[in-house]
Amino acid sequence: MSDKDVYQELGEMVDREDIVGIKVTPAFIRLLKLQFTKSEAELALKIGLTGAPLSELAEKLDMDRDKLFKKLWKMADKGTMWIDPGKKDDPVCRVLGVAAPGLIETGIWGGIRFSYDVELGKAIHEVTREWAKEKLCTLGFPFAPVWAHPWAMPDDAPPEENIAAFLKDRSYFSVSFCPCRLSHWLSDPGDHCEHMLETCLHTGDTARWVVEHKQGREITYEDAIELLKKCNADGLVHTININGFICNCCSDCCPMFIGLHEFKTKTFVPSNYMPTVDEDECNACGKCEKACPVNAIEVEDAAEVALDTCIGCGVCVTTCPTKSISFIRRPEQVEMDTA
Repeated sequence: MSDKDVYQELGEMVDREDIVGIKVTPAFIRLLKLQFTKSEAELALKIGLTGAPLSELAEKLDMDRDKLFKKLWKMADKGTMWIDPGKKDDPVCRVLGVAAPGLIETGIWGGIRFSYDVELGKAIHEVTREWAKEKLCTLGFPFAPVWAHPWAMPDDAPPEENIAAFLKDRSYFSVSFCPCRLSHWLSDPGDHCEHMLETCLHTGDTARWVVEHKQGREITYEDAIELLKKCNADGLVHTININGFICNCCSDCCPMFIGLHEFKTKTFVPSNYMPTVDEDECNACGKCEKACPVNAIEVEDAAEVALDTCIGCGVCVTTCPTKSISFIRRPEQVEMDTA
């Protein structure tokens, strides 16, 4: 089997077994060749995205258990293999899919660590755009829930809608570099996104896996809350709660925003809050219009919000210098998945 056949087959496996899938393009093949050696690709094909306990894999592959674990641990360090964190006796091991967490993220969550990471970042940037267009924008429904910024929400907001309250119940936290943003930096230096980089917030087992494999650093709950504040001040949107991690997305690089802005697809599920403007207090400074990540605000005599476009992130509320914008509940409510 040629190298090309191995990587083509691996790409097809990821596309087939991942919940969303990914188109097997030249850019994705390049990503796989950077992330997997040929022997690692062959091993990944035998393990799959479902995987199995280490003891079962060793028996199935007719390999010494300790030698196999060493190989898989090295792959996990590179961001291609999930090994159940903290369960070294007989952990479930599986190949990572596309995202949350997956191959378009984990290779550079920890920054530039390996000799191939600059080229990997460039491949990730291209693949992310392809994935947004070919997969996310063809799902046929909005899929990315938005968390309203906690300090923009009204006092009577229920705790299940408050990301700060959700995080308080979690047991472990880590933060990594945003792969969408970092890959943009590496692909287009000098003309890249200027938002802050260290913004991927992980909790629970995902956070433990990240720290074990040096793809991020452990932080405290207090650090996580401070990160949310900094991200909001930087105009980022709190989104997603999948497998224990929260995205803080910019409108420049995030695949959900690429889908929204470039491919005109509604990718976000708005929060249960929407802004209201006190026209008597608004001084028409335009800061909210500039900050809005979905271009839902126009300012003439006062700010006007297109509520059918607004995703309820709260960036405008905290940006307003006169505090003339506040959040009220939307007429139609969305249940937040905090599992």
